Amino acid sequence: MSPEVGRVLAAVLLAACAMAQEEWVRIRSGPFEVLSPGNERVAQEALGQLEQFRYVFGRVLSHEELSLPWPLRVVVLRRTRNVEAPTPPRMGRDSFIASLIAETHPSPEWLRACGRLLLDANTRRLPEEIEQGLLDYYSMTHIQGVRVTLGQAPPQPNANWALIHMLSLHPDYYGKLRPLLYNLEQGLEPEPAWKNAVGKTPEQIRKEASAWLGAGQFSTETISGRALNPRTDFRPEPLEPPAGLVAMADLRFGQGRLEEAQKLYEAALKAHPASLEAREGLALTALAAGDRDRARPHLEAAVQAGSRNARVWLEAARNEPNSAKALEWLRKAAALNPRWDQPHRLLAERESDPSRRIESLTKAAQLSPRDAALWRALAEAQEGAGDYRGAARSWSAAEQAATDETQRAQIRQMRRTLDERRREAEAAARRREAEEKERELARLKEEALRRIREAEAKANRDAGPPPAKVEPWFETPRPAHRVQGRLRQVDCLRGAARLVIETTDGKITRLAVRDPSQIVVLGGGQLELVCGPQKQPRSVIIEYFPKNDAKLGTSGEVATIEYR
Repeated sequence: MSPEVGRVLAAVLLAACAMAQEEWVRIRSGPFEVLSPGNERVAQEALGQLEQFRYVFGRVLSHEELSLPWPLRVVVLRRTRNVEAPTPPRMGRDSFIASLIAETHPSPEWLRACGRLLLDANTRRLPEEIEQGLLDYYSMTHIQGVRVTLGQAPPQPNANWALIHMLSLHPDYYGKLRPLLYNLEQGLEPEPAWKNAVGKTPEQIRKEASAWLGAGQFSTETISGRALNPRTDFRPEPLEPPAGLVAMADLRFGQGRLEEAQKLYEAALKAHPASLEAREGLALTALAAGDRDRARPHLEAAVQAGSRNARVWLEAARNEPNSAKALEWLRKAAALNPRWDQPHRLLAERESDPSRRIESLTKAAQLSPRDAALWRALAEAQEGAGDYRGAARSWSAAEQAATDETQRAQIRQMRRTLDERRREAEAAARRREAEEKERELARLKEEALRRIREAEAKANRDAGPPPAKVEPWFETPRPAHRVQGRLRQVDCLRGAARLVIETTDGKITRLAVRDPSQIVVLGGGQLELVCGPQKQPRSVIIEYFPKNDAKLGTSGEVATIEYR
């Protein structure tokens, strides 16, 4: 370090330390935190301007309460001859960090940077000309109390600014910008989105905007902002040392002035050894400088002290060789800041389980919807897991998040390839399902046949050895006459029964039964004679002795009967 640089650094540190010795206050509202040394009124007024900007910008985006993944901490500095220029918002130690000058309106550059943060955090990607036009248009917002003036021309108006100016203030398009932005954010193709909102094609509107820009007749409008009174609605809270010194160090860290930030964090830690914020700042400053060895003891100390800074836990996880502990710390970081996508990205990289990886990628993509690469990684993971519908939605989101037409065309080609693979996979799944059904049917048939065979085997075991063939025994020679047909009727008479048999040729034979105990039933079973007409005539073969009985009207006496 040269002597001159050293003197400048010493002067800066001396001024910062002197300011840090004052009594600091903090005021919060929405995503904003405003810090000021000793003057709560200027902090309240600055916060009022930020809230009015957030209100009017959110209204056109159809997001009434714009939020941020990190707080936007604004340090309001006193107006002095040597005061530094205001710093637009940048990422700091545990928040976005910026500075403003007391009783000074934020510059267009400052509001544009603030608008970019709000736009990125709350909307899907819009066409580039629309986004640039919105940022150019709303960066010229002028806020005075609750009165907000829009439409003031920048020093060098351009086509994007003129497009938004015309859609906002031209009588033919007044009120149509909001539905246009909503349609575009929902992923509607530009042509139908424009026609639906303004009734014209994008090319027609661009030509009109070009003429609007050339005419140079730019009006403004003054509207009422959010109904609030900074002096009564924003309550300041006093901050304990070394809050002021840490705030100045955070500001230098956000500006990329790492050496100055390190010195201020060291001064804060020396004056207040228990300052967890100073520890965090020293760790993150060292990491930003690429010195992980210098950062390690500060990271460990911050983790052991129970830091509430998600960035500390994430960086500690990066530095942790134990994978299980690293995963635990990443989940801790995700819990400390649920709106931050980075812990979920790193979890997805470290997860070996496909379902958990998809879960982490899904969460990260939802928190960072403008990242086409993230949506693409999610789509590929879902496709690998066979979730083709989820992959199609992710490819669509990736296409909307793409930053240029070349990237979008590449993603569209990937989507078409996915559709082909999905159809092939669905056809293969249908084939597998049909084959599985056939296998299941064959299995059921085999199972049924097996049960039948088991039942037959069990019946055979229970019945014992098969009976010997039954041979009818007669004291007289076996009857030579027989009749075959259906037993139609049994007439129960005094001392005898009469069987009425209808033969196959329709003839009727009547036979007498004198003593049922003397009748042999062939084929096993018992003699079954139910008096009267038979409801279900049974097929029988009857052997009989011919013997006419005029009284009974029979032509013989039954000797054997076989049921069929």
